[in-house]
Amino acid sequence: MKTSYSIRIIVFVAALLVLSNCASQLPPGGGEIDTTPPEIIKIYPHNGSVNYSDDYFEITFSEYVDKRSVQEAIFISPPLNKSLKYDWSGRSLAVYIQDTLKTNTTYTVTIGAEVADLNNKNKMVEPFTFAFSTGNQVDSGKISGRIYNDSPSGAMVYAYLKNDKAPDPTLQKPDYISQVGTNGKYTLLGLSEGEYQVFAVRDRFRDFLYNRNDDEFGVQFKELKLSASGNEIFNCDFYLNIEDTIPPKLTSVVMRDRNHFLLEFSESIDSTKISSSNFFIFDSTLQKQIPVIFFFKGNARPKQFYLAIRDSLIKGNEIALISQNIVDNSGSINLYESTSITPKADPDTTAPKLLKVFGSMPDEKVDFEFPLLTLNFDDGFSQENINSACVIDDGKGSVMLHEIDFIDDASFKIRIPSKLRQRSEYYLKLDLSKIIDAAGNKVDSIYTHKFTTNSELDFSGISGIVKNVNGNDDLFIELKSVGKDKMIYQKKVNQDKTFVINKILPGKYLLSSFVDKNKNSKYDPGSIKPFNYAERFTFYPDTLNLRARWPVGDLMIEY
Repeated sequence: MKTSYSIRIIVFVAALLVLSNCASQLPPGGGEIDTTPPEIIKIYPHNGSVNYSDDYFEITFSEYVDKRSVQEAIFISPPLNKSLKYDWSGRSLAVYIQDTLKTNTTYTVTIGAEVADLNNKNKMVEPFTFAFSTGNQVDSGKISGRIYNDSPSGAMVYAYLKNDKAPDPTLQKPDYISQVGTNGKYTLLGLSEGEYQVFAVRDRFRDFLYNRNDDEFGVQFKELKLSASGNEIFNCDFYLNIEDTIPPKLTSVVMRDRNHFLLEFSESIDSTKISSSNFFIFDSTLQKQIPVIFFFKGNARPKQFYLAIRDSLIKGNEIALISQNIVDNSGSINLYESTSITPKADPDTTAPKLLKVFGSMPDEKVDFEFPLLTLNFDDGFSQENINSACVIDDGKGSVMLHEIDFIDDASFKIRIPSKLRQRSEYYLKLDLSKIIDAAGNKVDSIYTHKFTTNSELDFSGISGIVKNVNGNDDLFIELKSVGKDKMIYQKKVNQDKTFVINKILPGKYLLSSFVDKNKNSKYDPGSIKPFNYAERFTFYPDTLNLRARWPVGDLMIEY
């Protein structure tokens, strides 16, 4: 009996322990979601401390943080050779330095903005930096600025003190390091006097080196020199760009039927610089070259395109697709590539299908002032007689003159030279019997599409002036929409530094300006190797909320 009672007691205690353990793993019920980012509320030594002789520094956070995120976000400049040792106590971290610090040297500690709290993985808004010296004074040089990017958080800022030889960020780790948070801001503290090269780098391999073709980068726009009389440099800002020096490659060629090929490339290519003349088929068995007649996007996926031929290929023969001078969006060129093909004899019996007809305005409306319609088909076709295949009228007997501009061999634009009536209906009639593919397929019917024009009341506009910039430089302003649909308006600033942009679609926009030093009408990001300065740019401080019929004036952009 006593044994049975003892067993019941043991089971009861065990159950309590299990329930207690389970309860301790549950998150607290109710309450608001934690959206407050962690902050550093206390440090040792204090910023600017001199004659530092300890072998550690200490950081205290405003809340419990993810330990790994902190340890990966600590950067010390000048860099140390040995790894750090970490000792946690609640919200405080003591970091022990294993190296012997140099005498009379200023050290800067940066805690990057990738530090996240435990509750909801909120990250610090911006990095935290402090400096101390092993001598009797702290170097007081400072460079600060911002990285402008849709997602700047985690990007690094690397500073190199220039000596007799220019630094090479592809091989040389930086002398000073900072990191940016969600607001893109950074500060480099404790810099000695001298000339610096500073770069923004999205260091994907976290090796503190710039890896071309993998890391995004930004380059300073001017000389950066610190001295006793000028020990602070502000607004050293960066755009992030990607350098692409790798030519595109054909990763796949599949014959869909005896007339069509589906191509897939290793990256996006600049299809505006490519046509059917960049390809041909070579039958090495017959020593015969077969021309490609159509190159088009159709309904292919990203990085894919179609080719079409008229002649059939012979099964069993050795056949290859030859591609020449294929250009990607960064200008890298694949001069020549040969890809083996397995011929297919299945006939193509389907006529080209119209995928979409749309105008250049929202809701597929047509701009009344500069009327333009785009037509996309799923198959390539002959360009002969296309102009006569299209008729545009107002539904009342008046026919509009038009011009045809081909995008590729399956898509074209219809431009109407004259203005159309605002908020009016028009009709496009298309004779599909003149849309003939490589196999001779067509449809003997007339397709009718009704479209509507917009109104000048659908637009907004901006005007203003640019200040504090050299009078001899070419200036541009750029208006870029905030959100998924990236609408960009760009215009050269007038000689008196004023600017006006009309006919802007409503929405939220960021307004910026850049100095066009090389006069190519586009922003130049510079380069890391060889080193070339970026072009200078600046942003209007606020987001513009542009509404239809309410243009915004008196804007002032300052450099």
